[in-house]
Amino acid sequence: MKAIDIGREHVPVVSGTTLVSEVARLMLTHQVSCVVVAEASRLPEGVISERDLVVRGMAAGADMSRLTAAAVMSTPAVVCRADGSLADVVQAMAGGAVGHLPLVDQNRRLVGIVSATDVTAAVTTLLGQLANALAADALTDRPYA
Repeated sequence: MKAIDIGREHVPVVSGTTLVSEVARLMLTHQVSCVVVAEASRLPEGVISERDLVVRGMAAGADMSRLTAAAVMSTPAVVCRADGSLADVVQAMAGGAVGHLPLVDQNRRLVGIVSATDVTAAVTTLLGQLANALAADALTDRPYA
């Protein structure tokens, strides 16, 4: 299972000069909890999560009408190759202590995103497949069978 199969290809992207009010509207419109900050090159510079908006914006007492994405983004962006494995995704998330991981191609250009929720769903699916595969034999070797 590749990282891009776990995550999704559609990623809301903003530039560093985007106002946080627009970032929040974009999150609401797309029903996502983060956006990636990248310029025209599609090279991820940072990630803005809902928590970043609250902690670095609202709770810090910043003027939200003039605050930009660059001021609140988590940077540098911790990324993973889109063709990376589930283990690669988990290792990158754990190593970077992040819950959202931009996926990049061989040129480090943004091609997708995966969240901790996506990873949990993938692991749950895999465990379900294992349980189903073993179910037929699970009771035959037990004394209560």
